Amino acid sequence: MKENRLYYTSPSSVWEEALPLGNGKLGMMVFGGVNEERLQLNEESFWAGRETKASFNPDAYRYLDKIRKLIFENKYSQAEEICNKNFLCRHLGPHDITQFGAHQTAGDLYISLPSANSDVYSRELILDKGLARVICGGSERDYFVSYNYNTAVIRIKGGIEGAKLKYERDNAYVTDNGSEITAIGYLPMKYFIRIRYYVEDNALYIFMTASTRFKEEKEPEEITAETLDRAMNAGYDILLKGTADYFSDLLSRTEITFPDSGKKKDIPTNERIENPENDLGLVELYYNFGRYLLIGSSRGKLPANLQGIWNKEYRPPWTADFHLNINCQMNYWAAEAANLPELIEPFFDHIKSFIKPAEESAQLHFHCRGWFQGVVSNPFGHASLGNYGWSSAFVTGGAWCVRHIKERWLYSGDKEFLKEYYPVIKGASLFFCDYLVEDPRNGYLVTAPASSPENVFINPADGKRASICAGPTMDISIIRELFEFNIQAIDVLGNDTDFRDILTEKLSKLPPIRIGKHGQIMEWSEDFDEAEPGHRHISHLYALYPASQITKNTPELFNAAKKTIERRLSHGGGHTGWSRAWIINFYARLCDGNKAYENILQLIKKSTLPNLFDNHPPFQIDGNFGGAAGISEMLMQSHDGYIDILPALPDAWMDGEFNGLMARGGFSVSCKWKKGKVTFLDIKGKPGTKCTVKYNGKTEEINCP
Repeated sequence: MKENRLYYTSPSSVWEEALPLGNGKLGMMVFGGVNEERLQLNEESFWAGRETKASFNPDAYRYLDKIRKLIFENKYSQAEEICNKNFLCRHLGPHDITQFGAHQTAGDLYISLPSANSDVYSRELILDKGLARVICGGSERDYFVSYNYNTAVIRIKGGIEGAKLKYERDNAYVTDNGSEITAIGYLPMKYFIRIRYYVEDNALYIFMTASTRFKEEKEPEEITAETLDRAMNAGYDILLKGTADYFSDLLSRTEITFPDSGKKKDIPTNERIENPENDLGLVELYYNFGRYLLIGSSRGKLPANLQGIWNKEYRPPWTADFHLNINCQMNYWAAEAANLPELIEPFFDHIKSFIKPAEESAQLHFHCRGWFQGVVSNPFGHASLGNYGWSSAFVTGGAWCVRHIKERWLYSGDKEFLKEYYPVIKGASLFFCDYLVEDPRNGYLVTAPASSPENVFINPADGKRASICAGPTMDISIIRELFEFNIQAIDVLGNDTDFRDILTEKLSKLPPIRIGKHGQIMEWSEDFDEAEPGHRHISHLYALYPASQITKNTPELFNAAKKTIERRLSHGGGHTGWSRAWIINFYARLCDGNKAYENILQLIKKSTLPNLFDNHPPFQIDGNFGGAAGISEMLMQSHDGYIDILPALPDAWMDGEFNGLMARGGFSVSCKWKKGKVTFLDIKGKPGTKCTVKYNGKTEEINCP
């Protein structure tokens, strides 16, 4: 791994320049100040809010038929007005932080170092060691977060005379006895932070951990004491080596390398992102950094949220929650191909956590069986529709989550996993079996009321902006994929054949993906004019990516997808980091490597902060993960029944190699290429398995011994 460090020659002046460390449970941002070090802390379960049932209007169901009737009469504005009055959830985000809640900072530790000087200064984040390092004059500081011991560790060698520690967090009761700082407070859930420190051989050692009562049987005071006892008994060297081994083992599973990619590694990272052209090492670094962030934010009880785990606020943007209309799903796009399946486990656990309340919501709100999930979720099982406009009728967020269950099955072939999650799959399907309704205008089964995430159209009847509709393209694409996966699961497991017949019938009545007047994929069931042709969401291309309903085998839709992206970009689309990352994956699926690479450069240049965090703006981590997924998707794809080598290779990447990328079917693929042609290919799979592979214009069948 040649490009594996972020490098700077000056301290962080703002949080967006600080270096992120994490173990999936604890997070720490290292500022690297000269005379004062600031360490901003996070813990995954530091959430305001509490478990609560979704707050619906109990009479909402009475309005369902009326809303549908208005939609089918093309009276979209009237339908939306009723939805907004009767279908909204009252416990969401900033509207009621005590109920829905928000992820919160765990506070800041300040270390005053009055003898420090900046005659010689550097700071770096070494990804495959999970280590941040600051050199400041005669002082050397190392920082890391141990996964095995759930402890953040700092060692400052030299220049510690007169050093003082100070911890700050609002509404915390803080004590400091000269060797241990403790802080206790309520979110309303009780939390406890414990920091121990000592001096030995002219070095200051600091060990920190934090805990809440979230899914814990013991009190957080006891948990933190036991954690630090265990960590400090093991000792600094054991924790340091264990952290380096942990990150190295996970990151080395896959590698992407370009010739001479390390030639700019000694240029400060903040300068490199301003001029990403002709810097293939920066592409390597971006890919490695994306995987590093997933390791650091998704290995605990909760999945990576909108900011992974790194959050400086008490009321962060969008509550730093788990958005389910693309964002939380995008966090995991790169994981299977990068051979990091264990990092998706918290997301699977999260899905399980909201199934019961999601079943209650389905029954209460729509009188439907099964379960559904809307736009947002939190750690406490929140499951409902949104609290404004289009979000009051988005019902396919949970079904989108199910596609990650599908991907796990496709990559692993694990029948026990499929059997375990079959009730989740069937529950999602049951909901749509009940919720789908016939559109009398065309006879298709559609979702109604529904919306295309965060986007609005111009109602042709009155010229007003509207979002509530019937059967938007994303809904139908998600439901089609869900039903087909459910049928596949039934065939594999050999059960539920009667339900298979029901699903098959429903599938036959879903509307097709349609092409509109601009030659584009239609976003809605009618060819409406868009209020924002350059909108950040491109939901109607779900079928292209992450799904695989639009491929080279559907040439008309394939070409229409190209026109859809071109239209979005020509009107200013791709202006948010995660949206640009999605476009990279679109172009990879369209086998247009040069366009994909152009958008990688735009993602880095326009939507990347100095510390390589993705910029929505503000900071939002999904673009990092989506960008990493796009890079691997350009080099190998396996969604269309075969392994496609170098399907979207740009002119700038004519030479290179990758190792250990995973393909569906459980195959590990390594490749070298020269002048755009594969010169070495190695595919490993389970003994007795076989695959089809396409490369250098030919197709081969490969049997694994």
